[in-house]
Amino acid sequence: MMNQPIYLDYAATTPVHPEVLSAMLPYFTEVFGNAGSSAHLYGWRAAEAVEQSRATVANYFQVKPAEVVFTSGATESINLAIRGYLMDKPKGHLITSALEHKAVLEVFHALEKEGWDVTYLLDVAELRDIIRPTTVLVSLMLVNNELGSILPYREVVELCEERGICFHSDATQALGKLDLDFSSLPHLLSFSGHKLYGPKGIGALIHRKPLQAISFGGGQERGLRPGTLPVPLMVGLAKSVELIPQWLSKGSFYQDSKNRFLSILPTISINSPMNSVPSILNFTLKGADWEKMFQELNGLAFSNGSACNAKTELPSHVLKNLGHSDEDALASARFSLGYFTSEQDIEKVCAILVQNLPKFL
Repeated sequence: MMNQPIYLDYAATTPVHPEVLSAMLPYFTEVFGNAGSSAHLYGWRAAEAVEQSRATVANYFQVKPAEVVFTSGATESINLAIRGYLMDKPKGHLITSALEHKAVLEVFHALEKEGWDVTYLLDVAELRDIIRPTTVLVSLMLVNNELGSILPYREVVELCEERGICFHSDATQALGKLDLDFSSLPHLLSFSGHKLYGPKGIGALIHRKPLQAISFGGGQERGLRPGTLPVPLMVGLAKSVELIPQWLSKGSFYQDSKNRFLSILPTISINSPMNSVPSILNFTLKGADWEKMFQELNGLAFSNGSACNAKTELPSHVLKNLGHSDEDALASARFSLGYFTSEQDIEKVCAILVQNLPKFL
């Protein structure tokens, strides 16, 4: 088997943890019933697994089980959260950030075309001054997927509750990396399983505000997310949420590794702010040819931004909005560590960087 590059792209996706896989397997073969089949044992067992999974997720977030909706992932959760909340509201003012993931930005672009007035922040410090009497909803991600920057979400929650505004947050990059304060969570919270050592194709929406359906079918998930329930994936997501304390236990290792990278990169422009999760480091090799950079560092599997921009020559909209040129945005790298990153991996990464970085300086 050929040597594999060292994986530094956990912010794009994570491998399924063996405990998660083990929890899922029986629901592909032994407990294979449709959770909607209410007339026999096979359906009852599947339905029981769904509700146990819902209770596990609700218990972690300290919400009611009825406030958990399973979806196909964060993108669907985001659409359901934002559109489902706004469905019965008169058109008014909405606030988000220009640095959000495209799953959020594209929803707001569509809403603008439908007559909503949208403000795109660059700095959350502007939020209080930008809120209007007509502001209906604020959507800001807990942890930025490219930079790792952490939203001061407690202050945003307090401000939104003070003004009677709904606060939605994309928490996809926060779970397993940030120890959340459950007494001060956004009203609507979206996330995906595959960023959390769970399977792809499953996510959830925590909603403490009433929602309207935006798609229709057989009435599953209390009518909010119709379609045959993917029981194995739900079980896997619940297990990955249950194991979040285990994922969080690597925090000091991530910080030590990040410090080592920073010691090797003293003359390079660091894009991740001080207040960021330790598992993500974004930096720019100013003046470097981005294709050459990826060729020379081919022993490392990393990205230069969101996975949604992979295999394109489009510069990161996040870095562009922060004032970077197209060339510098393309010559940027995001290293993201994960639960399976080892000390030996970090040693090898440092050696590769020391050997190759002078070629770009």
